[in-house]
Amino acid sequence: MAIDVSTAGGALLITVLRALHIVFGLVWVGAALLMTVYIEPTAERAGADGKRVLRALYRGSSFPRLVPAAAIITTAAGLLLYEMLSYSAAISTASGLTITIGASVGLLAFLHGLFAVWRPASQLSGQLKAGETAESTLAGLEDKIRRNGRVSMWLALISLVLMAGARYIGPVLG
Repeated sequence: MAIDVSTAGGALLITVLRALHIVFGLVWVGAALLMTVYIEPTAERAGADGKRVLRALYRGSSFPRLVPAAAIITTAAGLLLYEMLSYSAAISTASGLTITIGASVGLLAFLHGLFAVWRPASQLSGQLKAGETAESTLAGLEDKIRRNGRVSMWLALISLVLMAGARYIGPVLG
């Protein structure tokens, strides 16, 4: 897609896509970090009360939809921005290669999150709302979400660090 950034429309499109990519990327990674580093460990230490809080979060809030929505917006905006790069710019410079690697890790985080975290989170949310699910089923879904959530969080964090640092990699390595 050829966008002429010297025009007002092209510059506005790039600005909007970058803003969406950055803001929703921070929401995605921030929510994943918050859940993985603070909320889940604290709930685990709280025992049965913590489990009730986590289940209330999945049953009665929009949090389970926040992360996938932020990830979809981030990924879509990122793919559009990446499409605007030329192929040679994307791989011929240290900065471009770093963005390419970051984008690849980001896509991996998105796909892993979609299939290994968001799908079981949706199942957990639905079963909690239905109210009549065996404890072993709920515990299995919660373990799967917690385990895979850590993997997705690390992938998303690595992607964020690579993309945020890409412009500084070129001068260091170039």
